Amino acid sequence: MTAATVDTTALDRDGFVVLDRLLDAAALTAVHEATLAALREARDDGPIGTGHAEPTGPAIDGLTSAPRLRAAVEYLLGADAELVKVNVRAPNPGYGGQAMHADFAGLPPGTGAQGAVAIVALVDVTERGGATRVVPGTHTWRKLAPRDSHNRSVPGERRIALAAGSVLLFSGHLWHSGTRNDGPHRRDALQITYARAGTSRFGG
Repeated sequence: MTAATVDTTALDRDGFVVLDRLLDAAALTAVHEATLAALREARDDGPIGTGHAEPTGPAIDGLTSAPRLRAAVEYLLGADAELVKVNVRAPNPGYGGQAMHADFAGLPPGTGAQGAVAIVALVDVTERGGATRVVPGTHTWRKLAPRDSHNRSVPGERRIALAAGSVLLFSGHLWHSGTRNDGPHRRDALQITYARAGTSRFGG
């Protein structure tokens, strides 16, 4: 894991940025092994549905504090940004679709982002293989996402393909959702949530 410049222009304009190859091969293997162990322990690693678990351990700690990821988080939330949780979301083929939403409800007037979310791809994720979709710019709209968007597209949406070890980092106020995994394999990914220090409003 190495530090590098973060595209803050994209974070300001679009509300998200892709951190390519944040994890090198060894770190990716260690994080994925911790993730698989957590899924087995949660008994949620079956062949249908979407697996959920909360992995822990040194590899996960190294990921959540990786310099490039932490730099992007701190740009959005400040130097004292807090780690909220790390969880697995691993949809099998045919599963994983969601309605558009923002993980942090509302953006109080005159304030910066209250939260940020990192999606860490542990396998290669194609646009049809359960990629996260986002609507650029919606992090500044101060509007709720449409609730009837589970099975329909939203104007301006983009599906973000990721190579294994890469990360999609976005404002917690950005409209986004998981999409149905129409690929042949389970889409293993971590979702890491951070919050501005002192933030109590979560969900939306």
